Amino acid sequence: MLGRFASTLQRQAGFQHYLPLNPQHKTIRDDLWRRNPYQLYNILALPIMDMDGVDFETTVGSITIPALAETIDMTGVDFETEVGSIDLATVVRSECRLGHELTPFFLEQQALTNPRSIVKQFTFNNSVFTDRVFRFPQVKRAYADVVGKPFSITLENASQLMNDIIQNRTNFRKDGEVAFGYKFNPSFTDFGCVGKGFLINADYNDSTVTLNFKNQMDILSQVFVSTDTTSQQGASFVGSNYNPADLTFTILTANSYGAGLDGTTSTANTDIEYESWVDWKNTLGSESIVVQGFFPYGTNYVQALQGIAELTDSAIYVEANNKIYFRRNLVGTNSFSAVLSGSDIISFIAKGDAYDMCNRYTVPVSFAVQSNAIIGPKSTVTRDNTASINSYDVIRKQPTSNLIWYVDTAGAANLGDRIVFRRKEPELALEVKTPLKYMQQQLGDLFFVNIDEVGLSDQPYTLIGETIDIENNTMTLDLSVGHGIAIANISAFELDDPDIGTLNNTVSVLA
Repeated sequence: MLGRFASTLQRQAGFQHYLPLNPQHKTIRDDLWRRNPYQLYNILALPIMDMDGVDFETTVGSITIPALAETIDMTGVDFETEVGSIDLATVVRSECRLGHELTPFFLEQQALTNPRSIVKQFTFNNSVFTDRVFRFPQVKRAYADVVGKPFSITLENASQLMNDIIQNRTNFRKDGEVAFGYKFNPSFTDFGCVGKGFLINADYNDSTVTLNFKNQMDILSQVFVSTDTTSQQGASFVGSNYNPADLTFTILTANSYGAGLDGTTSTANTDIEYESWVDWKNTLGSESIVVQGFFPYGTNYVQALQGIAELTDSAIYVEANNKIYFRRNLVGTNSFSAVLSGSDIISFIAKGDAYDMCNRYTVPVSFAVQSNAIIGPKSTVTRDNTASINSYDVIRKQPTSNLIWYVDTAGAANLGDRIVFRRKEPELALEVKTPLKYMQQQLGDLFFVNIDEVGLSDQPYTLIGETIDIENNTMTLDLSVGHGIAIANISAFELDDPDIGTLNNTVSVLA
C-alpha cells in the first residue's frame, strides 16, 4: 500500500503518482505531494479504493474532481473520521523495464517460491505475437568482447499469418522484443526486458518460422567508422586531446561518420543509454584521462569500440533494451548486489584460468598520423605488480589495439596500474545456473557467492555475462573475480565439431 492518502493526476497526457508529505492533511493537494521516484502509474476504472465498513456515497456523497485538480472536496464530513483510512493499490504501467528499474512489485514476485501469474511476451513491430510463439529464445549478454549477441524466436505459421513478413519486406529491420513479467491485475502486467533487436532473417520451415534478431553491435560490425569512400581517409582525432567518452559519442552520432545513432543528449536517446555514458565520461574525467585517436578507413565500429574499451579498461555492450551501455568499474558495484547460495543454485561450473594473467603491462604513448597511417609510439610506460611477479614470474601483456592512445604518461600509468591490479592472479570464474530470480542485477553488479563444494563463503564476484532462458524460467550467470574484460582484436581458431571441429576465424577474447 502506498499510504493513507493517495491520488493519481493526469498532466499533459501522462500519469504520475504522488505521495503525501504530511499524512495528516485532510485535503489532497498536489502542491503538498512529491513524485514517487520509482514508478509511474496509470489510473484504472477499477474499484481500487477500499473503505473501512461504510457505504461511501451514502456517508460522504459524490466526489467532484475538476479537470486541473487541486483538492478533492467532500460534502460536509471529516473524511478520515467518517470513512477511515484509504488504501490505494499500486497500478503499474505495462512497459518493459531494465533490471535496476524493476518495480517493487516485480521484485516481490521474484522473491516468492510461487509468484503471481508469470507472463512471457513477444512483440514485433509494436504488435503482440505471444500467442503464436512456439519456443521462446535464450538471450545472451556479455561485456567482455563488445560483440553483439543475436537471438532467435520460433513462431507457429500453420495459419500462414506470419507470411506477411516476406510478402511485405519492409518488416525487416523492425524491432522485436522479448519480455518476462508478472500479472498485476487482469489489465496490467509488470514486465522486465529480456532482449530486443532488429529482424534480420526469417527462416520458414513447414508450419513454423524462426525470426532472427540482431542488436546494435551486430549492425555496427558491418559499418565503417569513416564515410569517406572516395579518398578513403580515416577518421582522425589528433588535433586536440579528447575525453574518450566524448570521442566515442562523436563517432557514434555525428553525421560525418557511419553509425548515425541518435545524438540526443538526454535520457530520451533511443540508441545510447545516456546516463551510463555520462557516468563513464565523468569517471574518466575525474581521472584526467585524455586520448587521441585515428580510425583507418575500413575500421568497423566493433573494432573501434573494442579498441576504446581496451585502452580505457571499460566495458561497452548492449543491454536488453538494445541501447549501448558504458562501464568503467569492472571489479563490480555494490549498489544492486545479490547473495547467491543454497537452493538458488541449480548447477555450477567453477574455473581457474591463468592465461589472462598479467603482472607487467606496457602501454604505448603518443602515436602520430602520417599518410593516412598510424606511426609510433614515441614512448612507452611499463607498470609492474611486484607481489605477483614474485609468485608467478613475469607475465607480460600490452594493448592489442592502437586506434586510440594516451598523450601523457600519467594516463598510461593509470591503465597499467589497473590492469596489473585486476589481473595479477589467475582468474576465478563461475558459471552458475539459477532460477529466474536475478533480473534486477545487470552486468557489472556484484554477487556474494556461497558454494561449499569449492570453499566459497560470501565471496564477491562480478557479473560479466548472463543467459536468460524464459522458456525454462532459468538464467545462467557468468561471474568473475577481477578479470572478464580481456579484449583483443585478434584471430582465433574456434573448434565446433566434437570430433574433428571446424575452423572459424573470429574475434576472440584472448588478451
